[in-house]
Amino acid sequence: MREILRITNLHTYFFTPEGIVRANYGVDLSVWEGEVLGLMGESGCGKTVLAYSILRLQQPGKIVEGSIFFDGRELTRLTEKEMEKIRGKEIALVPQDPAASLNPVFTIGEQLREIVRVRNNERSLWDELKSAFKRGSKYHEDEIVKLLEEVGIASPQQRMKNYPHELSGGMKQRILIAMALLARPKLIIADEPTTALDVTIQAQILQLFKKLKGKTTILLITHDPGVAVEICDRVAVMYAGKIIELADTSSLLKNPLHPYTQGLFSSLSFSRKTYLPFIEGEVPDLIHFPQGCSFHPRCPKKKPICLIEEPPIIKFRNRWVKCHLY
Repeated sequence: MREILRITNLHTYFFTPEGIVRANYGVDLSVWEGEVLGLMGESGCGKTVLAYSILRLQQPGKIVEGSIFFDGRELTRLTEKEMEKIRGKEIALVPQDPAASLNPVFTIGEQLREIVRVRNNERSLWDELKSAFKRGSKYHEDEIVKLLEEVGIASPQQRMKNYPHELSGGMKQRILIAMALLARPKLIIADEPTTALDVTIQAQILQLFKKLKGKTTILLITHDPGVAVEICDRVAVMYAGKIIELADTSSLLKNPLHPYTQGLFSSLSFSRKTYLPFIEGEVPDLIHFPQGCSFHPRCPKKKPICLIEEPPIIKFRNRWVKCHLY
């Protein structure tokens, strides 16, 4: 398989009056063409910042070090105009909150047609949009309707006339996925697409992503081990701004190596006969990192070296882990 995205030693910082927030602190990650790679970790560990850093939308944060290679181009060296040609067209984002990501003053159809116009590099976008809306344009309607059907939207012609507030949370999430697919990108970044949805709608969204496997490359961000196991080919586990373990999903499920990963996946084997497993403590303050391994204040298996020295990357065949236990 071809490597479509490679992130090397990425440092994304936020400079605040309280100090420097090291949201991404030496991230290394590769995504292969056609795979679904899961990025998993607790809230506040830097997953979303990484997604926005790839798109160079991390403001007010700043990429202070590292490289992001996408399809042979170094994104950190591109100008804003060059990045505009990549965002949406080559790398599409499915944001975390569908309600906040759709424009409330335009219909769904108008917003979908806008994606097509951007994809086709049409000039005077805003003027063309306004004139098209006034005359009720059928611009690329067949393509849009077909795609809405594929993502599970019933009565797509009617839904295109609706405004975002007239749709349920699950339908809005499907619309955002349709927008991402409509641009025909090489990579889709889905930032916790099942958050705040009920269990039934979550299952439908996951089923939709399963259908996309192999057709496009997906970086799926989630805090739910169950979601990662369900559809990902490989999973990278993130903690305190760093990737601490990476493996294919089957290996990670059968034998998680890092104590943090073991804690996350222990919830999958929980039964009514046992106490609900949990990881003590909280994600560390990203301004004041603990010395040594960032997980040691919460780790039940820590050794003296963990308190003073950062663990190296230990490789096992097709997987790796950052932990002094190995």
